[in-house]
Amino acid sequence: MDSNTVITIIAFLAIIAAAIIWRATKGKRGEKHVSVLLSLLPKSKYKIINNLLLQSGGHSTQIDHVVVSIYGLFVIETKYYQGWIYGGENSEFWTQNIYGHKYELRNPLRQNQGHIKAIQRLLGNDGTIPIHSIVAFSRQSTIKVDSSLPVIYWGQIVPYIRRFKESKLSEDNVNAIYHTLITANVTDRDAIKQHISSVRQNQSRRNTAVANGKCPLCGGNLVLRNGRYGRFYGCSNYPSCKYILK
Repeated sequence: MDSNTVITIIAFLAIIAAAIIWRATKGKRGEKHVSVLLSLLPKSKYKIINNLLLQSGGHSTQIDHVVVSIYGLFVIETKYYQGWIYGGENSEFWTQNIYGHKYELRNPLRQNQGHIKAIQRLLGNDGTIPIHSIVAFSRQSTIKVDSSLPVIYWGQIVPYIRRFKESKLSEDNVNAIYHTLITANVTDRDAIKQHISSVRQNQSRRNTAVANGKCPLCGGNLVLRNGRYGRFYGCSNYPSCKYILK
């Protein structure tokens, strides 16, 4: 990539970092709102865990909400944004368009897949435990996302979960999974601070890789390509790596 492209990418990433800090308080309010909605699910059938922090292999993962039921697990990533939200399932970033101003946000579908993998590692999931990803935005935004996975509004979360009617797990399975997740949940303040620091370090490593024309996922070269929605940078190791930077 030429120097102008690198400067542009760095500028975008700097905007992202500033936006994350500014939205932190709103994000917490959004998580609280969704936790209230989830409490409407029948307690006899669904077990709710809010703000789950897991640590594994020196890495930590913060998960907004997990619902454990005989119908499977539902892992929910909550977002509080205004404006129109554009993006693709495999893109590294999505776009927020608010009053003509465009901002980048990290693809929450990919974030949630990371959360699901952390849960799978903890449970030793061999594919027998169905885990469903849900990304949910507030109604202050308008979703314009191309995805086969559910990207919905907060108010649609409970109806979506209740669509699942076929039992996949026994009551004993549900209780064991819930107990494992609750036991693994990190509540120590120092550990939480370490998680925040780790997130910032990971972001810095990603920024450095991209600025050097490298894929932050596998280390391949970023190659300029033409797609249905315009030009974008994709990993040279596609299709084994589907990283996209628009």
